[in-house]
Amino acid sequence: MDRFLDSEAAAQALVFALESGLIDRLARRADTAAAGLAADLRIAAPQFDCLAGLLVGAGIAVEPAPGRIGLSEAFRAVLPCRDLIEAKLAFAAAAAEDLRRHFPAFVAELPAFMAASRTFELFRYDRCFELSPENLEATRRWVSYTTCLTRYEAGPCLDRIEPARHRRLLDLGGNSGEFAAQACRRAPALAATVFDLPVVCALGRENLAGRAEGARVAFLPGDMRRDPLPEGHDLVTFKSVLHDWPAEEARALLDRAGQALMPGGRLVIYERAPMPLRERAPGYVRSADLVFQPFFRDVDLYAEVLTDLGFVDLAVRRLDLETPFHLIVARKPGGAP
Repeated sequence: MDRFLDSEAAAQALVFALESGLIDRLARRADTAAAGLAADLRIAAPQFDCLAGLLVGAGIAVEPAPGRIGLSEAFRAVLPCRDLIEAKLAFAAAAAEDLRRHFPAFVAELPAFMAASRTFELFRYDRCFELSPENLEATRRWVSYTTCLTRYEAGPCLDRIEPARHRRLLDLGGNSGEFAAQACRRAPALAATVFDLPVVCALGRENLAGRAEGARVAFLPGDMRRDPLPEGHDLVTFKSVLHDWPAEEARALLDRAGQALMPGGRLVIYERAPMPLRERAPGYVRSADLVFQPFFRDVDLYAEVLTDLGFVDLAVRRLDLETPFHLIVARKPGGAP
């Protein structure tokens, strides 16, 4: 879907079209009279022509005949993922503003960029320890975004690690439980524990309320850097977690995870890789991930740490989604392979 969001101007047009109900109107019919839509939305003809032109130019809409407009078949195909489109657009708006205002600091003084940016103000982990209405609301804003991403990113990982091979999953930094729930959906005998900060766990229980697989996902509040990790799990996963931490803390987290993992169990790291900027400059919506580029690592650190910890059967894959991902799987010696 990112090809429809390559232009900032077209992305703004799409935001308006979604919020105004224009996309819903176009989705209900093969094509519609443009003049009637402009009148219904109270948009002057020249402005509606500009809006339509941006949508057509981005491949979102088509004009099958003079004065008629409809959604392109390609955009109709991705419209069922509207939640992801809207989440990407909202995050891109904040990240783009940060890069426009503070790009010199992004390049030359990263701590200053992080302190000034809306993006990093959003991800306030210090507000995730104490349950309060204010902390729940502040945390909900970024948890909703990461949950939406995981809803679509989990499948390519789970398809390859076959969670049905396991009985108990420990998802460290497991956020709203979306990844664990999708693993349980694929593996009817699997039970999962999500270990995350207290406010995140509270939001996770909300996310899984009423979902059948949610009954097999337990939330355990704590700080995985310091608090005891639960034992008895034969699969431990880190999904989009380790890039948050400097190398030494990432090493320590992997060490703690390895100690908690049952002998013979598998440890999985599923992380975004650095974007290949030299191949092609990212378009508008992909530029949102540029703010995290300094924290995305090559696979070497993770592979080295797992090897040093004595893990075996190390396998590394690259998955090319909208940005590249690492999928790293290794087994703890002992037990049944």
